[in-house]
Amino acid sequence: MITCVLFDFDGVIADTEISNFDYYRKAFHCFGIELTDEDISRLIGTVVPQYEKVLLSRAQQPVTHEQLAQKRAEIGNTYENGELIPSPGVKELIVELRRRGVRTAIVSSTYTKLIVTALNRMGMTDLFDVILCGDMYEKAKPDPQGYLLAMQYLNARPEECVVIEDSVNGIQSGKRSGAYVMGYTGSAVKQDVSQADRAVASFEPAEKLADELLALRG
Repeated sequence: MITCVLFDFDGVIADTEISNFDYYRKAFHCFGIELTDEDISRLIGTVVPQYEKVLLSRAQQPVTHEQLAQKRAEIGNTYENGELIPSPGVKELIVELRRRGVRTAIVSSTYTKLIVTALNRMGMTDLFDVILCGDMYEKAKPDPQGYLLAMQYLNARPEECVVIEDSVNGIQSGKRSGAYVMGYTGSAVKQDVSQADRAVASFEPAEKLADELLALRG
């Protein structure tokens, strides 16, 4: 039976990805580095520092990670400074799931400070039993470590869990954890969700989707 639903944050809880890339572009532009659409695609659903070295190598003069981090701090970010609203229907879905006794979690590749700040701004912090962020586990998606650790904290078996993701890496992470995976396609950046058990384009109406999730029981 399904007892827990685990959500990715970027592109699922909030449609942050285009805004994130705008901030990235501004920071890299300061060092003469222009991000391409391919760069944007590779950044989705992964831990950004793993790809930063590749991007920084394009600068005409050497640029350190610390210099980039300082520039990004000056420019700001989506979670602390940008326009931030929940994906349509997601807040209502979470409230409905919790009303029915389903526990909820976030498993994100983004750092804790940013995710908690974003949740506070949207008034959603208390809607999750577990919040697990990219600096709280070692192996990034598509490794299943983050989801398995969240399940451990929830005291739930993989077969009791649904994972909702929007990226290839996230979907692979959820599948490797043993959970049922829904691929969300309602964000602005459209990605390949073909590896998910099912695709969903909207969280609305929340009651109907909650019914469908609970129908996975037994």
